[in-house]
Amino acid sequence: MRYREILRLSAHGLSQANVAWSVGCSASTVNETLKRAAERGVSWPLPEGCDDAWLGAELFPRTGRRADAGKAPIDHELVERELSRKGVTLQLLWAEYCERARAAGLEPYMYTQFCYHHRKWARSPEGEAVMRVRWVPGEVTQVDWAGDTASVLDASTGELLPVYVFVASLPFSEYLFAEGFPDMAERSWVRAHVDAFAFFGGSTPLVVPDNAKTAVKSNTLSDLVLNEQYHAMCEHYRTACVPAPPRTPRAKAGVEMNVGLVERQVVAPLRDRVFLSVAELNRAMAARVREVNSRPFQKRAGSRESVFLEQERARLQPLPPEPYEMVERAAARVGFSYHVRFDRRYYSVPYQYVRREVEVAATAARVKVTCGGEVIAVHERSYGPEGDYVTDGSHMPGRHRDRAEWSGDRFRSWAAEKGPAAAEVCDRILRSRQYEEQSFRSCRALLALGEKHGDDVLEAACAEALRTTGRPSYKTVKALAARVVEQRRADPDAHAYLRGADYYRSIDEEGEGERDG
Repeated sequence: MRYREILRLSAHGLSQANVAWSVGCSASTVNETLKRAAERGVSWPLPEGCDDAWLGAELFPRTGRRADAGKAPIDHELVERELSRKGVTLQLLWAEYCERARAAGLEPYMYTQFCYHHRKWARSPEGEAVMRVRWVPGEVTQVDWAGDTASVLDASTGELLPVYVFVASLPFSEYLFAEGFPDMAERSWVRAHVDAFAFFGGSTPLVVPDNAKTAVKSNTLSDLVLNEQYHAMCEHYRTACVPAPPRTPRAKAGVEMNVGLVERQVVAPLRDRVFLSVAELNRAMAARVREVNSRPFQKRAGSRESVFLEQERARLQPLPPEPYEMVERAAARVGFSYHVRFDRRYYSVPYQYVRREVEVAATAARVKVTCGGEVIAVHERSYGPEGDYVTDGSHMPGRHRDRAEWSGDRFRSWAAEKGPAAAEVCDRILRSRQYEEQSFRSCRALLALGEKHGDDVLEAACAEALRTTGRPSYKTVKALAARVVEQRRADPDAHAYLRGADYYRSIDEEGEGERDG
């Protein structure tokens, strides 16, 4: 009897008479089949592998004997546990089940019945209570930013600054990692992955983020484009990025669940504590994460930590010898002071490359400068004040070249032409650095103020700077020069004092001569 066809046609709205005519049976058979199907909860579409023989046995079992009586029982928990292992299929598990059944002198289920009964068990309350999500150990890392933020106190301003919490999870064991960052920029995103892999002690072949801009430039049906830094980091750890489809949180349900867990059990309990740095906050968060990972499951044996250590850690990919370092790149032009500007600081190169185009590549620790593919300078990265100079003495030109081109003496001579105050300020700026060459840019900008506003304005501003500070700088003189210009615009006669003491002394002498005459 074509029971599948009876259920299919009935599900499509055909009358029982038309179904009977199409299948070639009586209307009473169709009626009885539909009645039995409704009683046993069988409806279209049927589970995969259900054929007419199974339907006949299910709807019309033999009198006084269950259709599956005498069949070898299926250890569904064993099947579900083995399915989580890499390369294991239902076909393989059925073959092993048949061997065990025959060894015990029992008749095994056919493959279709084996699959049907296991899927039925997995959907039942019993199966749901113990069933694991079918993740392969050590295969996937799911990552996301938590929606709730933590905070740290800025001691200098008293302001509470937000801290964004990154969460990574291994969905098989649900082992999780959390770390706070001052922003969600690309540098923080990449650093968070590096720290997460170090925490797990290995990487996974796949990493599943959402479609954050720090990870994905474009994610369409035909094209996936990752950000350059994120792609380089994935290659370094031999992992492939597979972003979740837009607006489908279930594609990374493991980390979505753990994000809520981190918000409730890691971030929220720390809400009333005051932290003065992100590092201090992260230490407190790490302690809370350890508690969560070691806490026993409610419906599973063990804890996140025990499952991770026993079943997943050994299957992670080994870490590379060195952690990934994010590389920032920028094009630059070597200035006349043979330094290149990067990240608002200056790094020296050999003087022969003055006015050449170069490329700067920087990690958190080093800055490398190349020209035409050749490395011409390597420095430790500076985190000093903006405008700081990092100079290698071997890059400096000889004294003969100093005199032929730019030199401290030449700048002093130019400044003396503007006036004594300008010369004194220029000299102090040159002596404020370990190498005079590091001050050439400031001296040149200082003298350019005379070209912009006039030498008398520059001289007046320098004189005022010397009266107000013992370490005058270009910025100080620039601000004072702008003030002098504004005063002149407001009162054109207000700048008479700028002519200097010698001018007024000569006027006094002339007046005395006239009185004597």
